[in-house]
Amino acid sequence: MTIVEDYVIPPDWLTFCEIDSWHPSTNYYPWSGAAKVEVVDIEDIQPPRRNPGIEAFRKYKLVPVLLAFISPECALPPVTLELLPNASGFRYRVTNGFHRFYASRAVGYVSIPAIINEAFEL
Repeated sequence: MTIVEDYVIPPDWLTFCEIDSWHPSTNYYPWSGAAKVEVVDIEDIQPPRRNPGIEAFRKYKLVPVLLAFISPECALPPVTLELLPNASGFRYRVTNGFHRFYASRAVGYVSIPAIINEAFEL
């Protein structure tokens, strides 16, 4: 069982993806399709949260991410981040890429490719 934060990735998903016998050879996953990508330390990103009652991971989203990590021919889109105010304790918040963020942490990536947007006013 792999626990990332307080979310659990089911062990049979990891076994199916052969993640147990794979280790990343870089600090982040390969990306595709974006020109303005920055590589961001995962520790600078506020871990995204699901609303209560919503399952943490969707198999049809997480398994393809894990399979892409081990494939030499596949690249994923970067996550989309939002710059946070200095007082938040983190520099960024995930606005698109929940599964890519947690899958990256689970396999040991220390950075993540990202497109960074300015914070919006609520």
